[in-house]
Amino acid sequence: MLTRTPLFTAGGADFDPADPHLFTTDRPHQVWRQARRRHPVAWQESADGGFWSVTGHRPGSELLRRPAEFTSTLGMRLGSSPQAVRAAAGRMLVVADGPAHRRLRTAHSAWFTPRALAGLRAELLRRLDARLAELLDRGTPFDVVGELTAPLPAWALLGMMGVPAADWDHLVGLTLRAFDDDERGPEAAAARTEAHTEVFLYFADLLDRRRAEPGDDMVSALAQAVVDGQPLTDEEIVLNCDGLMNGGLETTPHAASGAMLAFARHPEVWRRLRQDPELTDRAVEEILRYTSPPMHAMRTATVDATLGDASIRAGDRVVVWFPACNADDTVFTDPERFLVDRWPNPHLGFGGGPHYCIGAALARLELRCLLETLARRVEAFEVAGAVVRQASNFLNGLRRLDLALTPTAPTLTEARRRSGTPR
Repeated sequence: MLTRTPLFTAGGADFDPADPHLFTTDRPHQVWRQARRRHPVAWQESADGGFWSVTGHRPGSELLRRPAEFTSTLGMRLGSSPQAVRAAAGRMLVVADGPAHRRLRTAHSAWFTPRALAGLRAELLRRLDARLAELLDRGTPFDVVGELTAPLPAWALLGMMGVPAADWDHLVGLTLRAFDDDERGPEAAAARTEAHTEVFLYFADLLDRRRAEPGDDMVSALAQAVVDGQPLTDEEIVLNCDGLMNGGLETTPHAASGAMLAFARHPEVWRRLRQDPELTDRAVEEILRYTSPPMHAMRTATVDATLGDASIRAGDRVVVWFPACNADDTVFTDPERFLVDRWPNPHLGFGGGPHYCIGAALARLELRCLLETLARRVEAFEVAGAVVRQASNFLNGLRRLDLALTPTAPTLTEARRRSGTPR
């Protein structure tokens, strides 16, 4: 076998980023800091043949913009089942390139423009306000992930997809189980496969119902979509519904809960944001950079190519580590600080190139609505128990976060409503 250089030496021989449990600690960030200085693109030995690790922002963003040389169709995450990738290649947005990718993206993109999403804002704010009022009225700490941030994207995405509200909790639970890497071994793998299968079956059934009785929802629209004279197949629709569940339901909660933890640890930042709401849009971008919910994206070289100082051979896998790229101090001043006024902010929180996240506008809307509601309702955050990171090399975030929230002083109208006093 030909030797690849430079070798990934940061962290020592026991540093294995393919191990999902590695990311329950802060060690990866310390190692990536070393790696960016030594070798921002370097060969990582592993049990399944090795891959190139990209920890620098410049080569990471460059890789994502070169789909002809670095393809997604052979898998976009470490540990993927080769059989599952082959079945989805060219039929699912995340593992399609070129004309196939453009066709699928065209069919979905109209649902994710800022204009199309504008109508969701009032409903999101209403639901968030009601949920937060309920949680604050308890007067006790609660798990932010389970009770506030996990439901947030479901309220938006599942409604858009035409999923009946009675099924939302069920589908959220299935998605969490499908991407739960906490347990290892064949039984855990079988449980994840079973959850994925249930998601596929659910959307296959929903698609049948929407073909028979179309509604004003995304699945109905996809069932009738014709792009370049070609309708989408049932398989394409169901596969991409599963992809939207992963991208839409898993990433925003990690950004939202990570932001609330940062506000608890840096109360002066929260005070500043409350005092200056004009910073909200910049704060959303900083949350996406600072929390970096997608952990990595993988590509496979189609030809011999150069990336940074590395000579990559056709067939080599290349993995971009987004949290590492988003902490690159050659691009971001004081990258380890949480700065809600940071600008410019060219983070890779939504990837880049042709595969730039199709749901970016939706994620920004969800986070903006959350910040506006929190600013109105919450004066301060305090860590009040468990801070448990998720075991995953693909999704970067918290599994549990117990916080105590100090409510803002109620307005006169609110005080009267709570006491039952007439106006």
